[in-house]
Amino acid sequence: MKRIFVLTFFAIIFTVFSCSESTTPSKNAQVTIVSELSTPTVKKILKDIDFDVITANQVDSIKISRIRILMSRLKLFLDKEDTNQGREIKAGPFIYEVTASGNMFVLAEASIPVGIYDKIKFEFHRFSSTEAAQFLNHPVFKDFATDDRYSVIIDGVSYKSDTPTNFTYRATTTANLLLKFSPSLNLTEDSKTTISLQIDPNEFFKKSGDIIDPSDPRNANDIDNAIQKSIKALKK
Repeated sequence: MKRIFVLTFFAIIFTVFSCSESTTPSKNAQVTIVSELSTPTVKKILKDIDFDVITANQVDSIKISRIRILMSRLKLFLDKEDTNQGREIKAGPFIYEVTASGNMFVLAEASIPVGIYDKIKFEFHRFSSTEAAQFLNHPVFKDFATDDRYSVIIDGVSYKSDTPTNFTYRATTTANLLLKFSPSLNLTEDSKTTISLQIDPNEFFKKSGDIIDPSDPRNANDIDNAIQKSIKALKK
């Protein structure tokens, strides 16, 4: 009889402990984040062009072929106060890439708790010297692992007096960007949502209505500052 009591006692303890450890499965939504180029063309000046008044640091138009940005960390933030410092979607480094083809590139896919999310955060990254040495021969990251450790590389063609000139614009800008959704995203159980991080070259190759030459070093500061402001987060 005593043995039966002991076994029963431990069985009860095990049952209670198991129940206390169990939790209700969390409800999740599926999120895909993609990169997108709004347009590959920086449009020509909308007037009869007098080429004599196009200054040395301006061009008639630009056609983008490829944009790459080195990034680290993608996070989504709840509409209410987020005590978890955001839901991390992806840790870096990784490449934000868009091309003139118009194809979307998948940056990240994740399952996250349901809720209303109003912001997305990501970082323009620049390799440290140690990271650069690590990725020097990497097929994806090697262009960002040079001695200059670029964070942004843009390839395209500029046109002036109908003469095309290939260019590659490189920058070392870094930034933590927090973009707000309007309206907020209501992610419900088992829903599938695509978020586009869309970049518009018209916003960083134009100044006061003129198209500035990406090959001219005098324009570098204006372009670097504008790149950070040219990305928008949109629900697709």
